[in-house]
Amino acid sequence: MPHNPYAPPTAPVDGGDEKTAFDFIDGASYSFTPKQLWWAGACCVLSVIFTPIYFYSLFTSESIPVLRDISNVLVYLMTGVAIYVYLIFKKLLREKSKYQAANLAISLYILMSIISSLVALLHNSSNASQIDTLISVGELLLFGSVSIYLGLQLLRCEDPLFGQRKTIAYLTLAMGITLMTVVLALLGIVLSIGLDIVMALMFFRASHALEKAQS
Repeated sequence: MPHNPYAPPTAPVDGGDEKTAFDFIDGASYSFTPKQLWWAGACCVLSVIFTPIYFYSLFTSESIPVLRDISNVLVYLMTGVAIYVYLIFKKLLREKSKYQAANLAISLYILMSIISSLVALLHNSSNASQIDTLISVGELLLFGSVSIYLGLQLLRCEDPLFGQRKTIAYLTLAMGITLMTVVLALLGIVLSIGLDIVMALMFFRASHALEKAQS
């Protein structure tokens, strides 16, 4: 069939049957496995479950003291989950997307996740003071700025990341902006749940695509 010069150009879809510049290479070796990508997606799902439980236990711990211990345990779990997810995400960007500009932003994001967990434990203590509150505000401002930086870096990535790259970038940006306002921090938490859902979808698709490429 002759080519129609007036037909609109077609663009390959990441994760589809047509090969793109960002597909996993058949037989290539990566520093992550399909199972590790799947676990990163599962960790995102766990984060979606843990987040509302954590904040419920945090806000009701004064009337039910045992919930303070539960919230402290969840802080450690959520931090571990975030570290694993973003370490795998960093490798995915570097090796699949051939994109290194987000390396520093992701490293800072991981660092801020650790700092946030320490601040949360401080805030959960029964001796929380006005200085602790100021530290919490400072942590929100820093985490917000790092999230904005990461979101901007992800917007510059050319790999569509199975159709989720822009959504991940915009949600990260929006989360950072709301955290920096402090008063909209709760909205930022809601956005973080949405971000976890989208990242889970990306990791599950990546796991399937890599398994297919290595079969």
